[in-house]
Amino acid sequence: MRSTTIASGPAVRLALTAGSVTVLLAGCGGGAARSSATTPVSRPVMLAPVSPGPSATPVPAPVPSTSATPSDLTGCRDGDCEARVREGDRIPIDPGLGVDEITVIGLREDAVRLTFTGTSTVVDGTNIGISRSCYNDRCRVRGALTISVSRPGRIGDVGLRLARVEGDTAVLVLEPAGRQGQ
Repeated sequence: MRSTTIASGPAVRLALTAGSVTVLLAGCGGGAARSSATTPVSRPVMLAPVSPGPSATPVPAPVPSTSATPSDLTGCRDGDCEARVREGDRIPIDPGLGVDEITVIGLREDAVRLTFTGTSTVVDGTNIGISRSCYNDRCRVRGALTISVSRPGRIGDVGLRLARVEGDTAVLVLEPAGRQGQ
């Protein structure tokens, strides 16, 4: 049976962090010790000083810009849009264009790294990597590429241009490949 406990405050976070570290370290020893606890690690843990105050004031979570929500990115399905994206955003594309989905996996001050899935092996950009697997004459392509402000790219029938990078967001312009650069 699984139970969930919700707790907050610096002392609780410190106790939970210490417990997680203990569980992780217990798994490092030799022997057949096994743990049924799963502790996903996705961000560095930062410990805050514990103060004997009455109660901690909750800090509101940052609200993502509306242009970074998946529902807004569905407007790019036809391969013709301008989208403000962040690392981790997935842009669904009409499979008839040779690409099913484009995912932002990295941002630099003048470049963006993208991964994609689809059927087309027509890819342009820099640092390109493609793998293709076929079963009963149905082929799937997975790949990655980098585009920059000075070097656009292409996946299948979708042209890609990086308009700008602003902090942790980028403005990508997707357009039909025949119109790219016009």
